[in-house]
Amino acid sequence: MTMTVGSYAIITVIALLGAVVIWLMLGRYHHRSMQAATQTPDDVALLFCDKRLLDASDGAVQLLGDDIKHLDDVIAALSQCFPDLATAIQRADKEGTVLKAGLKNTVTLHLTISQDILKIVLSGDLGYLAPSVDQQARKCAALMQDIREFSPQLVWREDADGKRCWANAAYNSFASGTDPQPFAGFSRDMQAEAQKQQRVACANDETRWFDVTTVASQGGLLHFASEATALVRADEDRRSFVQTLGKTFADLSIGLAIFDKSRQLAMFNPALLDMTKLPVTFLSGRPSIDTFLDRLRELRIMPEPKDYTTWREQFTAMEVAAKNGTYSENWTLPDGQTFRVTGRPHPNGAFAILFEDITAEVSLTRRFRSDIETSQAVLDTLPDAIAVFSGSGTMVISNRAYAKLWATDAAILLDHRDVRTEITVWQDHCIASPMWTEMRDFIQRLGSRKPWSENAMLIDGRHLRCHAIPIAGGMTMVRFAIAPP
Repeated sequence: MTMTVGSYAIITVIALLGAVVIWLMLGRYHHRSMQAATQTPDDVALLFCDKRLLDASDGAVQLLGDDIKHLDDVIAALSQCFPDLATAIQRADKEGTVLKAGLKNTVTLHLTISQDILKIVLSGDLGYLAPSVDQQARKCAALMQDIREFSPQLVWREDADGKRCWANAAYNSFASGTDPQPFAGFSRDMQAEAQKQQRVACANDETRWFDVTTVASQGGLLHFASEATALVRADEDRRSFVQTLGKTFADLSIGLAIFDKSRQLAMFNPALLDMTKLPVTFLSGRPSIDTFLDRLRELRIMPEPKDYTTWREQFTAMEVAAKNGTYSENWTLPDGQTFRVTGRPHPNGAFAILFEDITAEVSLTRRFRSDIETSQAVLDTLPDAIAVFSGSGTMVISNRAYAKLWATDAAILLDHRDVRTEITVWQDHCIASPMWTEMRDFIQRLGSRKPWSENAMLIDGRHLRCHAIPIAGGMTMVRFAIAPP
């Protein structure tokens, strides 16, 4: 059978590829043989990245145990033989650090760091380390036992099937008094999360709440539960208080604007909307105090100063005074409304500004003042001396003729004066008569009375006709008229 040139070429390529494969396999076998020749079975080697264990030799697992997961565990296990291990790890570099242990340096520890990978190699008489490692393990076991028995937090572990495989004393005590599965209602789906926290109610007592933290660990789930009943009740009380406070603020007729410590609007009530005509969207955007007052100025809800510089200074002074609790002014607006604006300090640097519409009060005060001035003007036109006393004997009002008759300074007419003082003045200007005592008793008498009149004589010889007339509210009007001789 004859073979073509193409067939020879294919056979040649296959032979070359087979030779290359054989050469590579022999090289790998030679490398493994050399590596095995340079390492001893007793060597302990560990690799860490960011203090997390990446790999460990069989000797390391045999010496330190299979529960070593963190660099701190190794430092704790070897702390008696290598007290400077933690410091040496911080100073380790690519060139490596060597530590010795034992009376005759029977154990050597090599530290090297390359590309953020920490390598720890122990060599020598490793039997020297076994007692200290065992002692450290016993301490850790005793500590875990104490935590299991005395921890107030409920701790338990579940396997991959959701069955409880371990629990501490607090959990066992709690579960025996309630239910074998007191937290059956919470979610165990971690969704690739390393840790998950949720708040659940006790299965048999919905008034008790717990914060359960779940951690994925060794093919199962580790749970930690802390009672949160007090927190839940406090949160409910807080929500109830905020709702009550919100309803109270909503019913207030006084506009309320509360600014937090960052000078932004934190809370407002409906009365503020009605009084200032500010849009809800603007207030809900939490404007600063400057923006808030600027908008009030644009809507002409603030008294207009002469210039903008004075306006900005007023802003600053108002904010400082509100924080100190000393700001209280009446704003008279161009449309005739009057607002009483008050600043009140709050804890943590917050402050409130209260807007009270006192337009009706101001109008009533002005009308009352106008009525008093009118009544005073009418009394001053009368020729007779007139004075009005309250039921307790205090002078309420008098006219100009009264001040002229009794030589009383008009400047002191607004001072507190009573009937006893006035009768003394009357007696000083008249000839002695028992009628002044009768007039005093009449003015201070309670109940129903009839008008009373009597005559007196001034020290200059003029005759004086005295009248005491009961009026509304238990008050008495006293009128003195000069009688003909």
